[in-house]
Amino acid sequence: MKPRFGTIVSAAAIFASLLLFATLVTQGFAPLWRTSIGQHALNRWLQFRAHVPEGAAMARSGEPLPRIELPDLQGARISLPGAYLGKPVVINLWATWCGPCLREMPMLVDLARAGNVRVVGVAWDGAEDVRAFLHTGPTKYPMLLAEPTSANATLFGNPSGVLPYTLLVDAGGRVVRQHVGPFQNAGELAEWAKID
Repeated sequence: MKPRFGTIVSAAAIFASLLLFATLVTQGFAPLWRTSIGQHALNRWLQFRAHVPEGAAMARSGEPLPRIELPDLQGARISLPGAYLGKPVVINLWATWCGPCLREMPMLVDLARAGNVRVVGVAWDGAEDVRAFLHTGPTKYPMLLAEPTSANATLFGNPSGVLPYTLLVDAGGRVVRQHVGPFQNAGELAEWAKID
């Protein structure tokens, strides 16, 4: 007797549920959040949870990055995305006190060195703290400074202020995707930073 289609679908659903349950028990939610569906859901949840003032400019996937002007370490004002148009750019929000941010920096250095995209760091710290940190290990990509305010976080599409937080912006200044939290390895970051 042939198994019915409904039985096969039910068995597959039960197997998938058990696999998801086993993953959550052994590894927590981290593997789920690293998927594109999980990242989209997490980003939407954080935007929903955070207070975003009515009419506030906010980076959203598929829309142009709101114009942001930030100082570099020498005090020059740099326009995002204006100063980097013409090539895709990865914008990484980080802080010297953020352990996951620091573990992810060598991956960003490798990505910048590969040359397929530009990488720009946005530090949520004071200039002196960033200079002292970079003196121990330079990043090899431009570094800008931003005060950790809810208005600045909202401009980047990160109203909850989660760090690290990364955006991929295309050559024309449109936000392609956003990533909440650290990347696990250089391969994951490189794959995420590709524009089809």
